[in-house]
Amino acid sequence: MINNYLKKLFGITFSEQWIDLVRCKQHSIPIQQHRAQILSERTRLFSLLFGIIIPAWSIVDYILLPFELWYKLAVLRMISGAVFLLIAYRCNKKSNQLEKIRICMGVMLLIPTVFFVIANPIVQHYHLTGFSGALINIYSLLPFLVIAALSIFTLTLSELVVLSLPIISITLWNLFPENKAEIPDAVMQIWLFILLILSSFFSSISQMRYMISQVTRASYDGLTNAMTRKAGIEALDVYYRMATLQNTPLSLLFIDIDNFKEINDTYGHQAGDEVLRNVVIKLKNSIRRGDSIIRWGGEEFILLLPYADHKDTLRVLERINLHGIGHNPNGNPLTASMGLGERLIDNIDNWEKLIETADQRMYEAKNTGKSRCVCYKDKTIKLFSTRV
Repeated sequence: MINNYLKKLFGITFSEQWIDLVRCKQHSIPIQQHRAQILSERTRLFSLLFGIIIPAWSIVDYILLPFELWYKLAVLRMISGAVFLLIAYRCNKKSNQLEKIRICMGVMLLIPTVFFVIANPIVQHYHLTGFSGALINIYSLLPFLVIAALSIFTLTLSELVVLSLPIISITLWNLFPENKAEIPDAVMQIWLFILLILSSFFSSISQMRYMISQVTRASYDGLTNAMTRKAGIEALDVYYRMATLQNTPLSLLFIDIDNFKEINDTYGHQAGDEVLRNVVIKLKNSIRRGDSIIRWGGEEFILLLPYADHKDTLRVLERINLHGIGHNPNGNPLTASMGLGERLIDNIDNWEKLIETADQRMYEAKNTGKSRCVCYKDKTIKLFSTRV
């Protein structure tokens, strides 16, 4: 019952979608890119805002606090403000590396906590009343502020735990009562802190689920559930830059369904649509985890195979040949013409040329008999021979 309620609460349709909310390793490239942009913008804005406000607050401290205390806090404020501004600079608008952004965000959230740990013993030495005492009490709210700030970020459950654990530990340690007289007040603050944690976690995970659903809707073809051409280009760009930086292989299979126009003309577009859906289902059974299927147009598909060299891609071709790509409405097996391109072996310096190379080889396969794949140095692999 609880599981069903949570599914409705977060808009979960399949149990596997829980994994996307718990950890991000299985997120697709479009989701990673979109989330990186959101986290980058919000981390930058948050850091810039606090990089200005925290040092500027020294003016209020100067008016209400003793000079000696003001001076110590002002030094902490200037250092904290400088680090915030550095994070805002490092986490710029062009930043799209999720790992780098998470580090920036972690440091940003840690600054108020460190400020609290250093400042709290200092302010405890001063017994202030009135406006000065009220101002000092604000410092005890810093960990609450940090936990509340988590609600503005689209984070997985594992990320939330990692980011909040140091803050929670320090806060609970500080709130722990030293004597019986402090127990009622401590219990109230701890209970409030727990409610704030749960609220922030719920808000952050809800944003994550909404973002995933929106990106998925925009990035995946409604008919076949393959990646759209626009999302595929973004993924190609990311994977190609990664392959270039790491000097790793990147393979691409350009696939065109043979005689697909005849299917539409003979059996209608609805039957053709069903054929395309089945093709993608079959291809998903043949590719590796982490590979992507892009619907490039009509009956054309691209298999994006990161870190796959020529031998890895041939193994993918073997599985495609074994599993097939579906059947015509009359029951006959479908065939396809394919072209293979690989970044290193073909000595290609951008992803556009990689697509062009694979596309040209696909047309060569189409013009030399179909039902085959043309590879490096015009080597031809006959496919589906046992199915035709």
